[in-house]
Amino acid sequence: MRILLVGGGSGGHVYPVIAIANVLKERGDAKLLLLGDDKFMRPAAEENGLQFRPVMSGKLRRYFSLLIFLDIFKFPIGLFQSLWHIFWFMPDVVFAKGGYVSVLPALVAKLYLIPLYIHESDSVPGLANKFLGRLANKIFISFQISAAYFDKSKTVLTGNPVRRDLLTGDRNEAAKLFSLSPDKKTVFVYGGSQGAQKINDIVLESLVMMVGKDLQMIHQCGSGQYETVKKLVDKFVKEGEGGYGDAITQHYRLEPFLDLGKVRAAYALADVIVSRAGASNIFEIAAVGKPAIIIPITASSGNHQLNNAMAFNKHGAVMIEEENLTPHIVLSQIEYLLKPENYEAVSQKIKSFATPDATDKIAEAILSISKS
Repeated sequence: MRILLVGGGSGGHVYPVIAIANVLKERGDAKLLLLGDDKFMRPAAEENGLQFRPVMSGKLRRYFSLLIFLDIFKFPIGLFQSLWHIFWFMPDVVFAKGGYVSVLPALVAKLYLIPLYIHESDSVPGLANKFLGRLANKIFISFQISAAYFDKSKTVLTGNPVRRDLLTGDRNEAAKLFSLSPDKKTVFVYGGSQGAQKINDIVLESLVMMVGKDLQMIHQCGSGQYETVKKLVDKFVKEGEGGYGDAITQHYRLEPFLDLGKVRAAYALADVIVSRAGASNIFEIAAVGKPAIIIPITASSGNHQLNNAMAFNKHGAVMIEEENLTPHIVLSQIEYLLKPENYEAVSQKIKSFATPDATDKIAEAILSISKS
């Protein structure tokens, strides 16, 4: 059996694909091929020993940008790449994760009369999956609320696939990796694959107070914002030399991007996680069962991050909207979650949001094509 998996454009459109591909690889002799972008999908595929081919894709932007003119030229190239790769691989089924990178390969799959399965992670689907949902043979969803956007006869509630390797971290080994203490309370600030400026800003505003409260922090700020954040942190360290500057050096770790090993370690060491409300982020947090503060993007497509966060909030996650984001509020919520009388109850409630069988359900549905 030949299976083509497509995704890219952000971590949220890559990590679930990797989770499913690894389960498919474990389950039998199916031949797998991943299509996607060079920035996100290629390194993830190579890290997991999966065959990969690049596909260029232009983004359908809802705002004016000079990049629109570049995107126009990407479409025909991506179409040719999709036609070429899919013709020579000729899969039995195509699984598309959504996002703009998935559109052209999914269209080509339908042109070749290949069954198309898609997955929607968020509570409100993006433009790509709203369109592909009309063509798909089966649609997997993470939130029941998103079923309203698709043909219910083709829709299956599975939850969001999570990479199993993320759940196997060891706290002591993680502390060694980051040169931090395994005994000190740790805050993991996870801005997602591209970082989050608002979260970076609030971390910098509260950093001196944070280390002053005997907390340590792992801060993933995004590759594009790393140099700016690092300069400001270095400035704090220099200004506070002999005092809080030394505490920052000892208890704060800044990372531009975290590979699988470092994400696993950060989850293992974390006592509280501060994150955006992307579906991959919140389902990973639920899987590790750590108390979390969720900060949804105000202007996300279809307001999906706010809807994601509200659903997670019902299962114990603290939600803070950007307009209410202040150092005092963030620190007070961290202290609330770390109180012994709150911590275990919140952890259990957070874990009730997890969907540990999502990856297996989707993999089984894909493999069932060969039986039908």
